[in-house]
Amino acid sequence: MIYKLSQEDKEKLISLPETGMGYQVIRAQKEFKSVSDLFVVLNAQIIIDADSQRNAYEKLVLKEGFKSILRQIEPIGILTKTIEVLPGIYFVEDALQLNEYKSMRKKRHAQGESALDNAEEDADGKEIFVRLSAYEDDVRIDFSNMKLKPNSYATTEVDYKACVATSDDPLDRYAIPNDEQIEWAFYIRPVKNDSFQRGIVQPKYGHDGGGVEAYFENGTSNDTYYKKSSYGS
Repeated sequence: MIYKLSQEDKEKLISLPETGMGYQVIRAQKEFKSVSDLFVVLNAQIIIDADSQRNAYEKLVLKEGFKSILRQIEPIGILTKTIEVLPGIYFVEDALQLNEYKSMRKKRHAQGESALDNAEEDADGKEIFVRLSAYEDDVRIDFSNMKLKPNSYATTEVDYKACVATSDDPLDRYAIPNDEQIEWAFYIRPVKNDSFQRGIVQPKYGHDGGGVEAYFENGTSNDTYYKKSSYGS
């Protein structure tokens, strides 16, 4: 089923790491249940049972639209303290291999570790990163302090431009599970010594990956988010 999250659960999830750009895979215990279940969470607002009907639920969100679905669905009762964010390799269709066409023609990376498998590095104050999102109110952008929130993913501007220039599919390149159209690009320029981990998106959710990902455990400094544009513009 598809549910909406309470404000308490939303705040909890925003404080926890993402599994990838715009989503989290979690385990959590529903009220009145003694065992935890597996879920996919979109933008810390919509939670989907990760059961045999998961793909159908995600297609429904795609068909109806995120905001429309959010108005229709009922809240879920989960025990906030039981929420645990998981890595993304939890579904049968994960085991794919990037083919030569995507690697060569779409300028994807056929090999490389994920961001979390690589050491932290410091930003140089010049390199620009882009967070791609289906949501104009992306919960990982701190619009008050103009920065990227902690535990969030982005890609590099270079990789984003390669995605656009080759007419690549960003959902497949960045292995985003819910197949909602990417509408927005949020630009961030971390200051010197803002730390992050850089890597390659691994195959997940039936997508090949191969794009560049950057994970900011501590987020970025104030005033590092500086513009939003429509995807591809």
